[in-house]
Amino acid sequence: MAKVIWLFLLLGVLEFGVANGQDLAVQESTQVDISKDPKLNALRWMQNAAEYQILTKQAYRLATFQLNKALDDPSWTADEVQARSEDYQTKKPAIILDVDETVLDNSPFNARNILDGKPFSLATWNDWCNEAQARAVPGALKFIQGAKEKGVEVFYVTNRRDVVRTATLKNLKALGFPGDEEHLLTRNDDQGRGGDKVSRRAMVAEKHRIILLIGDNMSDLCSGMDVRDQAERNRVAAQKEKMLGARWILLPNPVYGGWERALNRDDDNLDPARK
Repeated sequence: MAKVIWLFLLLGVLEFGVANGQDLAVQESTQVDISKDPKLNALRWMQNAAEYQILTKQAYRLATFQLNKALDDPSWTADEVQARSEDYQTKKPAIILDVDETVLDNSPFNARNILDGKPFSLATWNDWCNEAQARAVPGALKFIQGAKEKGVEVFYVTNRRDVVRTATLKNLKALGFPGDEEHLLTRNDDQGRGGDKVSRRAMVAEKHRIILLIGDNMSDLCSGMDVRDQAERNRVAAQKEKMLGARWILLPNPVYGGWERALNRDDDNLDPARK
């Protein structure tokens, strides 16, 4: 099994997590110049900064507060499509969470790519998922366990593919997260479960009142964000501002996401006045 890598990059020292969860500090031996990888500092921040853990825990504390409000208000729904219907108020309450960088921390996978000097690929991503070694995002476990104790159904809507579904459940259960195949909705374009997540939210909405949506990317929460136009993404996000922090909870992820794919590659995306 490949080693799980955590980047505690200080004077070239790396921390490798072995399969049993213990960590061994070893000296960096790679020939790759990791300083040239644009994701390096973002990943360092996620793995080391107190601010990152504070922000994720803060997001889940806010989610707990909003969850309690939603349970007291049968007209409350976080799903924009469901809100236009008239038959959801008596349905069983449910929350929908993204998995990666929302519930599971995959920074070791990104660290591995940096150290190997390799870009993202679906094949290596699936290999990582099958290792089932991701750790929990700070704050996620306490929140989800608390939601279950209040009788709320927990659904994970992820763009991980069907082929890693079993391994993903194994990873979640090993960390103490509730879950089964019915509550883990993976992506399969051929079967109508597309990457935009709308169809899978609709599957949950058939029998449940969706009271919270939680993710690290705006496309986890609404349509219109999976575009390669930063101005359009910002325009759509501005329209959704009332939902954010209320019925939608967004976690920080500076390493990857729709924002990155929408960047203009012809420049460095900095306003000359601020350089």
